[in-house]
Amino acid sequence: MFFSLWLLASMVLDAVTPPELNFYMIGPIIAPAAIITGFLYWLRIPSRDFVLVSAAIWMVCEMMMEMITPKPLSPLLAVAAVAPLLVAGILLHLQHWRRPGGRARATDTVANLPASSNALSSRRPF
Repeated sequence: MFFSLWLLASMVLDAVTPPELNFYMIGPIIAPAAIITGFLYWLRIPSRDFVLVSAAIWMVCEMMMEMITPKPLSPLLAVAAVAPLLVAGILLHLQHWRRPGGRARATDTVANLPASSNALSSRRPF
């Protein structure tokens, strides 16, 4: 399955990038991402972690393509590489704040911490 996705992604990227960046340059760049994504899927890691790792790996692939291409890539491709991370970050942020008790509560103030000066002055000497 991931081999087919790798092949499809290589062919699509070959079609949308400049002619100087061909399938034979794109394929080896995104192969590690397909292998790592397949391995993480096989390990059955939680879906939230899987999405974040996959998005980060694909963004690294886009940066590698940018480094090896003789002509600059389209800014649209850069937006497409960053978009999955932005969407995942926004969704995680919204999910965190919608959850009951998701907001951080101050359980200990500075005055109640054992190492604070107030706590030391309130202790009795031995």
